[in-house]
Amino acid sequence: MSSLRIRTHRVVSTSSILNCFLSRITRSRIYPPFNSNARILAAQMRYGRNIRTITGIILLKRNVKREAIRLRMHNLHIISLATDHIWNTSTAVQRDQFATLAASVNTINQNHRANFIYRMTQITTPQETNSSFGNALFNGSAF
Repeated sequence: MSSLRIRTHRVVSTSSILNCFLSRITRSRIYPPFNSNARILAAQMRYGRNIRTITGIILLKRNVKREAIRLRMHNLHIISLATDHIWNTSTAVQRDQFATLAASVNTINQNHRANFIYRMTQITTPQETNSSFGNALFNGSAF
């Protein structure tokens, strides 16, 4: 069994901290998904050129983190354990809400990437420069 050292230098088991955290959680803040707007979530999952593929449990973890912040719980290990416990004890309908939203977000991001690549291939106007290096750099590739 793992344990954590608290500021008073007492050793407290992880399971007792997890149970305390789970008992203080307000379930209505966890279910349904906090932000069910797939377009907003899709934009949040884009990091520059990297588009993060998400799952239902990732969306659930975002809600658990929000609740942990409200309860002033900052231990990421406990938050991960709580997320796993909540996911495993959720009903199929509750899990499906998160999974459906995650699938919508992933679809939007895939379409965004495909649209971005398509727009890049439409840039066919040659760039005029004063040097041969500039011409080779800007006009050397055709998609």
